[in-house]
Amino acid sequence: MALHQDPRLQLTMVGDWGTANFHTIWGWVSAHLRWRSAPLSKFNIRIGSAYRDNVELVGTGEADLSVTTPIHAGVRWAREGKHFYAGRAFPNLRTLGHLPQDDRLTLAVRADTGIRSFADIREKKPVLHISMPPRDGDCLCSYVIDLIFRAHGIEPMDIVKWGGSYFEHENPRACIKRAQSGECNAVFNEAIMVSNWSELVAQYPMNFIPIEPEAMRILVDEYGLRPAAVEKGRLRNEQDVPCLDWSNWGILCRDDMPEDVAYRVTAVLVEERAEFEARFRHIPVHQSPLTYPIDPKRMPHGVEAPLHPGAERYYREHGYL
Repeated sequence: MALHQDPRLQLTMVGDWGTANFHTIWGWVSAHLRWRSAPLSKFNIRIGSAYRDNVELVGTGEADLSVTTPIHAGVRWAREGKHFYAGRAFPNLRTLGHLPQDDRLTLAVRADTGIRSFADIREKKPVLHISMPPRDGDCLCSYVIDLIFRAHGIEPMDIVKWGGSYFEHENPRACIKRAQSGECNAVFNEAIMVSNWSELVAQYPMNFIPIEPEAMRILVDEYGLRPAAVEKGRLRNEQDVPCLDWSNWGILCRDDMPEDVAYRVTAVLVEERAEFEARFRHIPVHQSPLTYPIDPKRMPHGVEAPLHPGAERYYREHGYL
């Protein structure tokens, strides 16, 4: 029996730099939308950073859908025009839900430096060569890293003044490889489930630097960031290490997306989830980019943007809300 085909679609979706998880999401979604839609439907996938351009291309109408992470403060800042998105608000952003990823943003320093805390960094002014995401106009992650430094009384460029340096790259694996090669003695990044993190801590003893209580208060109360911890033993750390949450992949659209289109995309995200999960199930879940299984009852919650009415209708009709 032929699959029922809905009206023709033309959608532009924003992924990542072309080889990582967000492009995979849109390849999977596009395939199933194509099979569910009338012939000559068009699906375009654009390169993106996962951060500002992913959000703004949707907000300005240049794209229809995007993925971003994490699903809390950055999305809210974009809707309100605050902090990273200061001066340009996108209250028209809506969400179709999220896909699960358990992630953290944390600083790890080689143990042979003797650095175990932000107090050590302030007082000892060590020579640190830190591998991190790029400081450019698109990268939310580096923006938050600089907030963390400043919440501890450290200007990011103090690291350079003290004889250190930064290696910056969009791909977390490329960053961690710099530390694996010995060219950098610290990593400030997310994607803690990727194999390079496990390989790094096996290769060199690393100290994960805890965010101090007062700095955490600033980050949470003034910016709305979420506290988390690198759990004891996750990366050979001997105790829980306070850090920031960097979890989950939010699916963004605009408020003017037709309700039937939002419904159709949400249906693919939910009904075809087993195919997407299968791309990751050969990886132990604590090392998998996708924290499977995908639970449709959790998908509608957590993104700090209103649920699109079409998505809400889908989740309600199928008992997930």
